[in-house]
Amino acid sequence: MRRFLFGVAAIVLLGAPASNADILTVKESGGDFTSIQAALDAAGPGDTIQVHEKATPYFEKLTFPRSGTTTEGFITLEAAAGEHPVIDGGGVPGSNMALMSSRSYVKLIGFEIRNNLGVNDGSGVRILGSGSNIEIRGNRIHDIRGTHAMGITVYGTEPDPISDLVIDANEIYDCEPAHSEALTLNGNVTGFEVTNNVVRDVNNIGIDFIGGETDIQPDPARVARGGVCRGNQVFRANSDYGGGYAAGIYVDGGRDIVIENNVVSQSDLGIEVGAENPGIVASGVIVRNNLAYANEKAGIGFGGYKASVGRVRDSFFLNNSLFANDTLGVGLGELWIQYAEDNQVRNNIFCSTAQNVLLYSDAGNVNNVLDYNLWYTDAGAEAGLFLWNGTPSQGFQAYRVATGQDANSLFADPLYLDSRAADFHIGSESPAINAGDPAFVPGVGEVDLDGGQRVNGPRVDMGADEATTCGNGEAEFPEICDDGNLEDGDGCDSNCTPTGCGNGIVTAGESCDDGNLEDGDCCSFECLFQPSGAPCDDGNPCTTDGCDAGTCTGTPALEESCLEALSGSFQLRDRAPDKLDSLSWKWTKGGATSSTDLGDPAGGATAYDLCVYDEVGGVPAIALKGSIPAGGTCSNRPCWRAGTTGYRYADRDGRAGGIIKIILKPGDEGTAKIIVKGKGTSLSLSALPLAQDTQVTVQLKNTEGVCWTTSYAAPPISNRAEQFKDTYKAVD
Repeated sequence: MRRFLFGVAAIVLLGAPASNADILTVKESGGDFTSIQAALDAAGPGDTIQVHEKATPYFEKLTFPRSGTTTEGFITLEAAAGEHPVIDGGGVPGSNMALMSSRSYVKLIGFEIRNNLGVNDGSGVRILGSGSNIEIRGNRIHDIRGTHAMGITVYGTEPDPISDLVIDANEIYDCEPAHSEALTLNGNVTGFEVTNNVVRDVNNIGIDFIGGETDIQPDPARVARGGVCRGNQVFRANSDYGGGYAAGIYVDGGRDIVIENNVVSQSDLGIEVGAENPGIVASGVIVRNNLAYANEKAGIGFGGYKASVGRVRDSFFLNNSLFANDTLGVGLGELWIQYAEDNQVRNNIFCSTAQNVLLYSDAGNVNNVLDYNLWYTDAGAEAGLFLWNGTPSQGFQAYRVATGQDANSLFADPLYLDSRAADFHIGSESPAINAGDPAFVPGVGEVDLDGGQRVNGPRVDMGADEATTCGNGEAEFPEICDDGNLEDGDGCDSNCTPTGCGNGIVTAGESCDDGNLEDGDCCSFECLFQPSGAPCDDGNPCTTDGCDAGTCTGTPALEESCLEALSGSFQLRDRAPDKLDSLSWKWTKGGATSSTDLGDPAGGATAYDLCVYDEVGGVPAIALKGSIPAGGTCSNRPCWRAGTTGYRYADRDGRAGGIIKIILKPGDEGTAKIIVKGKGTSLSLSALPLAQDTQVTVQLKNTEGVCWTTSYAAPPISNRAEQFKDTYKAVD
């Protein structure tokens, strides 16, 4: 997705390799070095640099000045055991937080890398040129901001490839890679493993494997190839340009790549295989055992996007589970096929949203074969919408007759265990069980989405989950045991786990068993009810909670030690349609509030909860609540922003319980101020009018234990079915 040339500064080799040094330490004091770069400059092949955390971040941008070797070993830069050092680019010149230019046998492990700000073509970690045996593991990379501000970037720019590359268990979030990608392998890169990473809240593509961009690699044959993308999770990869068509995981002109066991949700597209550059063919791509749900425009798409660009050929889309994609209702449905030839789509489950669009293919769809898939929409087989090469069909049978596709496929409810809770395991009665292609043979090392055996029975199951059969006498992953029956208390219980406390089955000597060995959830580590009234958390911030016969019970209750204001106002509006509902609370001339009281919501440390209580006979009931998480990205920008006078929160979509705006202003007695506004269908409004017997109370609480409140005693200014409105002014 890049469209420009880039420059690479010359790398100056500073210092000489250290001799006979195995471990170099970086500490604020008492170590071998006080800066990470100084340790890198001194390290040689085989050395390990252990970096300890300190009170302030390491304000540095790093360059690896040399490589390790095959014989002497890696140069390893890692966090000290159990510690979490932070590398911060704030105020430090340079485009990249960590740069490896034509390096081999190097590792970067366990750092928080943040605040590479105002960049134009920069990265948290950038690998370029050529090289081999490079590992990037276990890092948290965030707040890389600007234009083409990427998390991890790999550019194979040389005739010799970047190979034997491992990018594992990193977290990339709150970055601004557009028009590039959050995690990208581009050009001459081969033999890679991109595994177990989390990418979220970025303003373009999440993970990308690219070929054909000549500004990166002039040889069109040297594309990202021969690798695996496995076990990654991508959430909210949403492009801020071009109408928003960012894929969570994308192969753009790459070849011979396995995309497996990944989860993608709330992105523009789930998983896409394409080829944006003319003459480039994405081929040999296997997309299998993935889950794509609740993405905004489509679940899986493949093909070049128009006749004049590249193609997708000889690729396979197998055993994926797609659920309720195209949440914006643009009409692309679950499966979107563009300019593509000779590909196969088998053993998948496709479940649509209420708009009933399952398949969209407008043009360029040549010799692609679909079969042994399960299709479903709640409205029934006759309501399903299929578009094949521009020809629409309404109804599953009409589509099959018109196209000759999906001859052995089903239209049926897959019977997911709990799709509302994003549990897409298939139940024991699912029609997807043993319904896949009878000729299917698992790939070498292939497993289902849970890591279990891919075929458990006479035929493969459709979708990403292979059902197990507890009680058949064969312990199939994830079963721990299977004694051939479904009896409890006989050593192997009816969920195929060994009898004992913590397995979720109540057996002799237990009064409860919630599947864990923890206290604080009303079932003790000994599987006994915790005492009545023991503290617990029912997940509702507006209640006081206590245990009752193994259940955490919450009672609406006001916080007693909240800061009050000398004046304020509160208004609720309940209108039709619900998108016109609104909330406004102003807490003004408030009690003394320090910056410490506000915590650090922008830095991800402090969350907030809004509780509105309506008293009935003096007893509070919850009229409205909303939980506002710390940090995060809203409309591709930070939700929370720190200013010179406090914090501001803005989310025009109101994803946190309908809250769209918060202003937190600290100050001395009588000068502090808080404003909270909300609107839309996500506001959890109780029916108006409110009882207000004897009062309505609004409280804002944070995870620092600080609370702000105002109460409004009857009579109000207005209290009717459409509106509650009242003001407050303290009596002198």
